[in-house]
Amino acid sequence: MNSTNNTPISEELNSPDTSANVRKSSLCKANSTCNKSATDVTLKQLFEQRTSDERAHNIAQKMLDNCSFSAHLGIELVDARAHYSVCKMKVESKHTNGHDTCHGGAIFSLADTTFAHLCNANNQVVVGHMCTIAYWQPALIGDELYAYAYESGVYGRSGSYRVEVTRGKNGDILAEFQGFSRALKGKMHF
Repeated sequence: MNSTNNTPISEELNSPDTSANVRKSSLCKANSTCNKSATDVTLKQLFEQRTSDERAHNIAQKMLDNCSFSAHLGIELVDARAHYSVCKMKVESKHTNGHDTCHGGAIFSLADTTFAHLCNANNQVVVGHMCTIAYWQPALIGDELYAYAYESGVYGRSGSYRVEVTRGKNGDILAEFQGFSRALKGKMHF
């Protein structure tokens, strides 16, 4: 949930507020008039955003392709951009625990993978150094889980990220994950 308005992050990511038109409109409002230079700046920002989004997606896909553990769990990349990442996993019998519900480690791994994609999105190699998770509801065999990650803040080489794990796309929140990262000095993906 977004603490500002109690809207699930998954809904915010799919809202029309992330469209290019809203960005342009917001920029025009900030400048009080929408002149040619404001439009030019917006187009430049959109191009830079598209480029950084493509890079983020390529990095996330590369990381997922190189992670045999994520492949074993069946984690798939849904979307990865400069400021958010989304992965999914269908709960199968191999994910269950002694209670016949999805093992917390499988849910944690889905959230952690999504967190990793986001904190590495800017091309610098970044690792997690502390993570916590709260489980709110169980997941069952057949459930399709989605993990929605967003950046809380980056401070020098350290970052803070939140991940919501939901049942189904934009469904009930099953778990909330908080991850803290550290960028490795001088290491890049590409």
